[in-house]
Amino acid sequence: MNLNSHPAITLRQIWHFVVAAETGTMSEAARRLHMAPSAISMSISELERIIGAELCIKRKSKGLTLTSTGRAVFLQARQLLDLADEIASLSKGDRPNVRGPLTVGCYMTLGPTIIPPMLAEFARQCPQVDVDFVEGYHEDLQDRLLDGSIDAAFLYDMSISPAIRTAPLLAADPYILLSAGHPLHAAAEVGLKEIAADPLIFFDAPPISSRILEMYREAGLAPHVLHRSRSYATVRSLVATGRGVAVLFQRPQLEAPYEELGVVLKPLAQPRSATRSQALVSLAWPRSTRLNARAQAWVDIATERFSANPPDVL
Repeated sequence: MNLNSHPAITLRQIWHFVVAAETGTMSEAARRLHMAPSAISMSISELERIIGAELCIKRKSKGLTLTSTGRAVFLQARQLLDLADEIASLSKGDRPNVRGPLTVGCYMTLGPTIIPPMLAEFARQCPQVDVDFVEGYHEDLQDRLLDGSIDAAFLYDMSISPAIRTAPLLAADPYILLSAGHPLHAAAEVGLKEIAADPLIFFDAPPISSRILEMYREAGLAPHVLHRSRSYATVRSLVATGRGVAVLFQRPQLEAPYEELGVVLKPLAQPRSATRSQALVSLAWPRSTRLNARAQAWVDIATERFSANPPDVL
């Protein structure tokens, strides 16, 4: 089904159908559009008549259920609306006039340091865009990008699907987290060989976990993993109690100074020529999707913001 082959279809019909499909009920779509439910229903019925296929099944108790044709039309309809928004934005010529919804993703541990400054800067430059964000881990965010539920995502640029395009933003250096009572707590930097005998509190979330294990292998070491966690707070707390040490790729944002939390964070000692230990943070989006004006502005502003002024905590 190609909506471009039906010139009788109007953007208003497409808009009504997309809002109804996203909200799941005629009544909620009517509330959001400030229209009567009967008007929404008539608009969708006319769209179905033009296309020649049923797009959704309406049940009072279960709301709207899209048919197989409806799901295909929904994806194309969203693209048409995005293109219409982009045309309108381009005709006005600048970021303050870009408008509409935008949903972005962020790798869980990057959220506290990337999302707040990014939202603030984006709101300053694109005040009419309604931005929402979701946090997740590597595979989940890639799946969301490919199924269209998010427009772009901040990810570590490792093990990225070939179906996803990335724009590099900044590099995150590795750190060693020690308890305040560790013998190396006063060292300026700490090498992996110096903590080889310590149990490892393993931050177990790909692709960072894979990079940590790779670093140990490159150093000819085999870590003794005592505990695993996907939570920076849990890793930090276990290190503070002396259960072991941790290797991290960003300075976690803490609710109190390191000293009060019983931990110290040390740069990983490595040759000046070594660069592979860094983890590259990138902004990602599907190759198959042409970025709408909102998503393109998000990519451009992120590149400007972080390439020129990387967060101090990364």
